[in-house]
Amino acid sequence: MFDLRNILSIGQNSMIRHVVQNSDTFSNYSKDLNELLATPACVEMAIKASVETVDQYLPEGFVSIGHSTEFTHTAPTSLGMTITIKASIIDLTDHEVTLQIEAWDDQGEVGHGIHKRVVVNHEALIKKARQRTRFLTNRKI
Repeated sequence: MFDLRNILSIGQNSMIRHVVQNSDTFSNYSKDLNELLATPACVEMAIKASVETVDQYLPEGFVSIGHSTEFTHTAPTSLGMTITIKASIIDLTDHEVTLQIEAWDDQGEVGHGIHKRVVVNHEALIKKARQRTRFLTNRKI
């Protein structure tokens, strides 16, 4: 394995800008909130920005996978507004990346949090997943 501190650096970041659409709203959860950006959509964008910050710099055969996410949604964002999500590396170990998440729209901050990703060998990850799946398909219910 390699040391991420030799590939990535503190402060490295990516930003995503997105116009809030119907598919991003709470309409999947509550018809009364169908004009507001849903928290899961914010978290999805935060994860996407985090992957963009990390994965393009990894050696071939390695990927980052989500380990944990803590996100606080502090203000509503309406349909049609532009939201920006920034993921910045704030800590690195030999195989784990911690990113600070900042989210804002046209009016100011709408959320913040921490997202951790672990770098793994892609082939080993797929092998482990297939082994787990085989266990389930061989189990008699």
